[in-house]
Amino acid sequence: SLPLIVLGTFILWFGWYGFNCGSTLGMADKATGTMAAQVAMNTTLSAATCGLTVLILRFAVLQRYDIGGMCNGILAGLVSITAPCGNVACGSAVLIGFVGALIYQATSMLIQRVRVDDPIDAFA
Repeated sequence: SLPLIVLGTFILWFGWYGFNCGSTLGMADKATGTMAAQVAMNTTLSAATCGLTVLILRFAVLQRYDIGGMCNGILAGLVSITAPCGNVACGSAVLIGFVGALIYQATSMLIQRVRVDDPIDAFA
């Protein structure tokens, strides 16, 4: 059901902060605290950009809002930013989220075109 998909997405998103920000290994001084804040900001920007971009792309293609696709887009944005989250500026995090959305949407459309059975679009 769609409410459970959205709830699960937000639970994963919240947990992603523990993973990405926790990778700074603490906030004992100002430098690591600043790094954790930067990582949290980049994680948020990439996930939100990717989710909104997928929502807009799906609306342009399907002429309806696809909230399940947006949730998968959020997860694609989280995956896209995980490796470089502490090493990029905020503008780059937005760009990473945007590129992640394009890759996710293209892969999703390709999987549907070749008729791979993926009911929750997890492979893309």
